[in-house]
Amino acid sequence: MPAASFAKVLCTTTSANNAFDTSAKEVFDVDLGSVVFESNISDDIFWNQSVGTFTFRNDGTYHIVANLITESNSGLNTHTITFALNSGSAIYTGAALTPAAFDPLSHTHQRIISVSAGDILHIKGVASANKFAIVAGSSLIINKITSGVFASSTVSTAGTNNTTSEFNPLDTDGDGPAFGSTFKVASGITFAGAAGSMTVPSAGRYFIMVNNLIGAAGSTNSNNTIHIKSGSTELYTIDTRVQHQTDAEETTICFIEDLAASAVLTMTWDIGSGNCFAAVGTTFTVYRLNDDISNRQEALDFTGELIAVVNKASSTASAAEINPFDEDNYSSADFDTRYANGITFASSDGTFTIGEKGTYWIFYTAQISTASDATVTTKIKVNGTAIFTSAVHIDSLNDPMNRTHTTIVDCEAGASITTTIDSNSPNIQHLAGSSITIIRVPDWAHRETTPDALIAGDFTINTQKINTLSRQYDRMPDQVPFVLGTRGPLSLRGRSFATTETPPNVSTGEKKN
Repeated sequence: MPAASFAKVLCTTTSANNAFDTSAKEVFDVDLGSVVFESNISDDIFWNQSVGTFTFRNDGTYHIVANLITESNSGLNTHTITFALNSGSAIYTGAALTPAAFDPLSHTHQRIISVSAGDILHIKGVASANKFAIVAGSSLIINKITSGVFASSTVSTAGTNNTTSEFNPLDTDGDGPAFGSTFKVASGITFAGAAGSMTVPSAGRYFIMVNNLIGAAGSTNSNNTIHIKSGSTELYTIDTRVQHQTDAEETTICFIEDLAASAVLTMTWDIGSGNCFAAVGTTFTVYRLNDDISNRQEALDFTGELIAVVNKASSTASAAEINPFDEDNYSSADFDTRYANGITFASSDGTFTIGEKGTYWIFYTAQISTASDATVTTKIKVNGTAIFTSAVHIDSLNDPMNRTHTTIVDCEAGASITTTIDSNSPNIQHLAGSSITIIRVPDWAHRETTPDALIAGDFTINTQKINTLSRQYDRMPDQVPFVLGTRGPLSLRGRSFATTETPPNVSTGEKKN
């Protein structure tokens, strides 16, 4: 009976500003730049902290989401993030411009990978010039997809565009982008490059994530409205902007949608002026959430406790710390609760309340507008205590800007989850198109722990402590030990019997002297 399979690694300090240079280095190496991470990892994924790699102990298909906040030590710096398995070539490449005058900036990198037992995942960063640091709030999420229905395609060669009309940036015809064979994977879902579309095979609930890396042609600046559609039906709309001085600009979209069989998903960009194109790293990912939990084969992607809320209005401008899902911060709030099962949302105070104890994945994407250049601090809180904090630059030239945040956290039943945004001085707004998704990780997942010494510093013998036991002692948390289901002395403790019931007879036996 497989357990859930997932990993969270969260950067809690900022590395030295020269940690990454023109030589590719593992992003999640704790020895690099004196950075500190916290983690929550199931025991079938091994994070080699001193090297920065991740080893998969079982075959499977995984969604990799790396949200990296970076800053340049000087000048303009284009840095590149790659995913690769073992010693092979890159299966994902995403480039981001980080000008020192605009940093720190966040960029999301994601795609689906299929692995065999023993495969090693490398996530590396390299600077084209100068050097850069990884900033607190950067994170990595890995989750296993068990529905068997998925597709992920990443732009490997940027496209071009010479029209201001609404167009599909992932359509490979004409001046569209290219998707190298190693930059796409699919099972059940059909990706058609010539149409820039994803076609699902069957009705069900689907997780959809698109990170748009928007390039500007020449010296043009452009406003851009992004549409994600199922056929002709609008599913998601968000406004963004790209500046040629800082392109490629990123806008990440994440939501959950019930789709009909043979539904065709497409994305279009509607630009007001200038020319935009899908830059290298733009990724379209879709996978079906597992409908069958009877055999506990699911990981993050099970139809259990989840909620998805999309903001469809703009908040009142403020420089104070506000909860962007609290209706009191809007003149006319409009929150679209797409799904809510086991998690409740109260717009009266912007609180998400957990129904059952467990581990939860939180994905929050904020669309921010600012009156002038600002540093915006985002916090994700559990019961009022921040468990995630990041600070990123929002530039008025690029307004509005998209910022993505993701983490995994353990919660008790009744726990409250809230988010806040706070400007260092200028007024900011939380715009339409922002969203939050919370999904429960099954609570029978095994987590890695740091082994205890067999003999502690105070000479305590730890032979029976959980962190010293070998795998033969592993149990699913909800599995009652077999011996307690057997009639006998161990099953009697704490039991009471009806007056008509005869308790088991316990004796010393008839062993001879």
